[in-house]
Amino acid sequence: MEPAVLIQIDSNPNCLPMDSLVFQPQTPPRAISEIRMTREGTEMWCSVTGVAESGNPCSAMACLIEDSGDGACHLVFGGAWGLRLKTGDRDWDPQLRNGTGLRMALDYS
Repeated sequence: MEPAVLIQIDSNPNCLPMDSLVFQPQTPPRAISEIRMTREGTEMWCSVTGVAESGNPCSAMACLIEDSGDGACHLVFGGAWGLRLKTGDRDWDPQLRNGTGLRMALDYS
């Protein structure tokens, strides 16, 4: 059995805070660099990174979890300040001026 994943996001400039949530992974978390998301009504691939407490990029991770009532899905999580999504080829901006901040993501596809 994989160790539980605890997600708690304190107040930060990347995304809204979130009280602690605990997830039980069915697979080991692995680093990812892209996620398929619906943005502005269009489904697209986005680059994704975690955001560390320093504001610097860190690994975004994904693992399979069981979601009560909805079956299995992938949990995508990042650093202390959550996740950062972007489209296009621009570099990650350490000042968080490009992209969109998220606390975490659930992927049911």
